[in-house]
Amino acid sequence: MRALTATVLLLALPALAQSPEVKKYLNTAITLYENLEYEKALRQLKTAQARSKGADDDTRIALLEGIVLADMGREEAALTAFKTGFSFDLEAKLPVEVSPKVAAVAERARENVRRVLGPRLEQQRAEEEKRLFEEQERARAEAERLLALKKQEEEERLRNQPPPLVEKPVQVESGPSVRALSLIPAGVGLVAGGLAVGFLVDAGAKEQALRRGIPPTDVEAQRVMSEGKTSATLGFVFTGVAAAGLGTALVMLIVGGPKDGPAVSALPLEGGGFVTATIPLDLGGAR
Repeated sequence: MRALTATVLLLALPALAQSPEVKKYLNTAITLYENLEYEKALRQLKTAQARSKGADDDTRIALLEGIVLADMGREEAALTAFKTGFSFDLEAKLPVEVSPKVAAVAERARENVRRVLGPRLEQQRAEEEKRLFEEQERARAEAERLLALKKQEEEERLRNQPPPLVEKPVQVESGPSVRALSLIPAGVGLVAGGLAVGFLVDAGAKEQALRRGIPPTDVEAQRVMSEGKTSATLGFVFTGVAAAGLGTALVMLIVGGPKDGPAVSALPLEGGGFVTATIPLDLGGAR
């Protein structure tokens, strides 16, 4: 039982690969065992034990020693050796093929170690699982922290960036075109023309009345003559205003119109003729 207690403390040690020197003695011991030279095989195992480099070497040496002792009929010593080997590695396999009798002794030792070390192994397994879980949680939390930090830096970078330049189309306020404004002088010209016609007609009527001697007295004749002169003067004045207004309107229509200009046609007649001009009219809005 002392050997079992001593080896239990080695369970936490990391298993090392079997050393070449120990492997040489183990191979020699196996050859001697297969040749039924059990005592010589045990001496080789004792030499290998002195040169052990770790738990892996100790496991194979102890299991092979248990096999040799079991075949020698030393069952209690074999159980102790097997327990020592399984204490290092409970799931270890026997290093050589054995008889059912030896295999039964080995499995008995394995079950005994399992009963003794079971709670401890379960505790170690639970602690290892807990450690792995905590490491995973720490790694996950760190990844989330780094992701949040990266997102924050990106948002900060976007906030500190100048706003993108947006080219806004220049909107030109549209107003009445030159051709639309030509209606103003045209209207003035038409009104002035109407007044000119009215005044000239009135002046003509007064002149006809004087020629016919319609005014009964000289005083009335003088008044009619004065009024006729005034009407004639105003008629000529408004005729000039009408001509100026219509001329200005015509110029604005031509200047503000399309490049093609007005379409002009002439129709000759006996003793004269007349001319027509067709002008496209744009009354407003930006072109």
